[in-house]
Amino acid sequence: MLPLSVGFHANTINLVSSLYTDIRIDPSLANWSEVLKTCSFDNTRLAEWRRSARSRLVAAAEQFVLRLNGVAEEAELPPLASGLLTGDPDRQPIVMTGHQPVVFHSGLSFKYQTTEEFAVDNGAIALAVVIDTDTGDAGQFSYPELSEDAQVPSRAIDSLASTNNLYVYSRLRKAAELTQVSAKLCDHLRRVSEPEAAKHTEQAMTGYIRLAAARAGAMDANLIMRWQHGIGGRMLELPLSAIASFPEALAQTADILKQPRRFAAAYNSALDVFRDEHGIRNAANPFPNLKIDQDTCELPFWVVSHNRERRHVLEAQTEGNITRLIANGRTVDTFTGNITAESLEPLLLQNVQIVPRGAMITAVLRLLFSDLFVHGTGGGRYDRFTDELIRSWWNVEPPAFTIASASRYLLTRRRQELQRLEEIASSLRDLQFNPQRHFGEDIFPEMLEDSLQVLVQRKEAAVNRLKAAHQAGLSARDIGREIQALTNQIRNAVTTEFEPQLSLLKSLTPEQQDAVHCRTYPWFMFQ
Repeated sequence: MLPLSVGFHANTINLVSSLYTDIRIDPSLANWSEVLKTCSFDNTRLAEWRRSARSRLVAAAEQFVLRLNGVAEEAELPPLASGLLTGDPDRQPIVMTGHQPVVFHSGLSFKYQTTEEFAVDNGAIALAVVIDTDTGDAGQFSYPELSEDAQVPSRAIDSLASTNNLYVYSRLRKAAELTQVSAKLCDHLRRVSEPEAAKHTEQAMTGYIRLAAARAGAMDANLIMRWQHGIGGRMLELPLSAIASFPEALAQTADILKQPRRFAAAYNSALDVFRDEHGIRNAANPFPNLKIDQDTCELPFWVVSHNRERRHVLEAQTEGNITRLIANGRTVDTFTGNITAESLEPLLLQNVQIVPRGAMITAVLRLLFSDLFVHGTGGGRYDRFTDELIRSWWNVEPPAFTIASASRYLLTRRRQELQRLEEIASSLRDLQFNPQRHFGEDIFPEMLEDSLQVLVQRKEAAVNRLKAAHQAGLSARDIGREIQALTNQIRNAVTTEFEPQLSLLKSLTPEQQDAVHCRTYPWFMFQ
């Protein structure tokens, strides 16, 4: 176990949860312990791979954390973690989660913090997989931008990174540029009356600037900075690119390459079953089917060229006992006869990797390593397909997964007001014609509610008189006019109160509404 020091200690999961809203935990957190069990497979070969892979995973992740600790020290930042949640995988369960190494928003932060605290409470090893083989802007984030002549901000986008490619090769912008970004962010946050967010942002940006001066990559910087501020700071982490080179992962990949068309057909069949069971008609949901031609089929892997910093979809072409691996229309390797883990190793010497993609990522992680995998809402949707694939292809019961997601909103006062106006707009007609349904809900100002109560009582009395006149066969024309006049008074009083307020709602652009409702502002704007 690594003796690292200084870090985040949340006392309970309730403390973490109290900072968030829109919390979704499925199944309930109280039931997670019931599904956390050290898995064993009847598939002897898979069980052997799993036993050795788990020990290899923990050892490699400890070394990865040590390496990042060295990067942090070079940038003169504090050590990364206190009491890493590591241990003996032969005796302890492994709880896993993972995501791309981007600037986290609240949903991702909650998932990692909940995973970490659950592992603490259950004596588990906690490990997050860094999906570094995906592509994108590792430094991208949103922020509320308020121009000089505007009253409501719009949502703007900036980045801490200078590249948009494979995350493993992402680069930070220069320290001087990040200093300017920090000043701009803090200025806009103060303009929207969020001085605490500006303070937190300035503190985090100081760390990013130091890391840029130490020539850290954007991926490493994102990991280090969120650890520094309590988001998964005690969890082991390891990039997917490292895991894909494990002998056990190579053996699992080789088994698929031995019969690529059969696997592709099984994958598509599992997708069809999943769509049918969930009433999904969109053939692209949750993933498109793999393409299968007469002698070539697509497989759920990337071919990653580390020399070129590029990736392409893997295809397999079979002709008798010859198998060709193809990426981007070019032959990557050719195999005659049996394909083994050892026969894939020469690709590694050429800096070329075969890496799982999409649902195949969690299929590999759950089969080889995890006893419980924690997803966000998106992963929780597609991994029910992964369950079907694991059962149909490997013929074992998949290790469990759970879901943890939540939101935090930056512009809380503005959002509360916007929500109030949106609620009024959606129920305005009912407020105008049935205000009594909303008395006591703090929708109407006190004086207006008092006057509306009087008008409603007078209207109800007039309606009762109208009914009595009809029953007696008397003319009720004057009473009808009185009821209509009272109805108009009520409607006009409500309209007079709310129309000026709703005019502000109507004046907001979609971009401004998006800025107020945004749940993806970066972690460093929050405490």
